[in-house]
Amino acid sequence: MLVKDMEDSSNRLSHRSSDVKKIFSFAYFERLHIQKDFNKVFKSGLRLENKNVRVLAYKRDDGHIVRRLGLVTPKKVGTAVVRNRTKRRLREIFRTNKHLMEPGLDLIFVSKRETASLDCNSLKTIILGLLKGAKLYTGLE
Repeated sequence: MLVKDMEDSSNRLSHRSSDVKKIFSFAYFERLHIQKDFNKVFKSGLRLENKNVRVLAYKRDDGHIVRRLGLVTPKKVGTAVVRNRTKRRLREIFRTNKHLMEPGLDLIFVSKRETASLDCNSLKTIILGLLKGAKLYTGLE
């Protein structure tokens, strides 16, 4: 009896952890790939800007709830190592907060020189603050 109870509880825990993994994953379909999608966001997206980073947000009306991310990091930001680190930080901010963002949202984060000098928490505060100001983020933080 005790063994069966332990198996049931471990199955419930594994279901919960797999659900959490799905929420915090960053799948292929959650990325902007096609130039046409980038152009649509650049042309008709909402521009949210700070001296450190620019966020472009476009609310799709195609009925899908998937939130997608595109990154633009020009060579002005720094060497390849610095640009890649910046992109990893921006992806992580999106990945851990996307479930609290407006459904059907396409975002493009455009890095600036100052973006690379910020630590992850400062960058997260700036980006989420911009999104909250535009009422695109409903986080509790």
